Amino acid sequence: MNSRNIQILINISIIILEIVGFILVIQDYGIYNLEYYTEDSNFILLLSSILILIYLTKNKELPSWLKSFRFIAVVSTTLTFVIVLTVLSWASDMGLHTLLFYRGLFYHHTICPILAIISFSFIEKYDNLKTVQGTYFTLFYALILIPLNILKIVNGPYPFLRVYEQSFLQSVFWIVIIFAIVYLIALILKKVNGKVII
Repeated sequence: MNSRNIQILINISIIILEIVGFILVIQDYGIYNLEYYTEDSNFILLLSSILILIYLTKNKELPSWLKSFRFIAVVSTTLTFVIVLTVLSWASDMGLHTLLFYRGLFYHHTICPILAIISFSFIEKYDNLKTVQGTYFTLFYALILIPLNILKIVNGPYPFLRVYEQSFLQSVFWIVIIFAIVYLIALILKKVNGKVII
């Protein structure tokens, strides 16, 4: 099986798993759960897989904007996985096992991000990616959610976004840390992208 067929198979798998995950998440937590970075980043991953599948099945070269979009999607879902392991595992009452393996969370916190990382690292190969591109969605999310928290329209949804439940310095600390993490993730993924083409 060549790399193109493997890519088709992986993207079909991601599409199916993402849809199942969204069905379970909406059943368990309702439509308002879509305000979470986890769900938004997984939606971007789903959309990128649909678009890539269309191009691959038509035997067309992926345009540069789609390669960048895929990069953003993989970086964002990887950030979700890392934040679950490093922050939410102790800041949330749900516990690490629940966050990683419970129903829809298993798809959006664990299996889809891991599958995307594997595909991006070992099967997909994109040139001319810029590390900063990987941070775009996180920046976009922060520019919306932080003002909404300041205006008390939204509470969270993550503990580190609740500006009135922590000091100004704590808020700044979390912004710096999360952007440092997402930039590091983007840098690493860019460097490993396509290093081992199956």
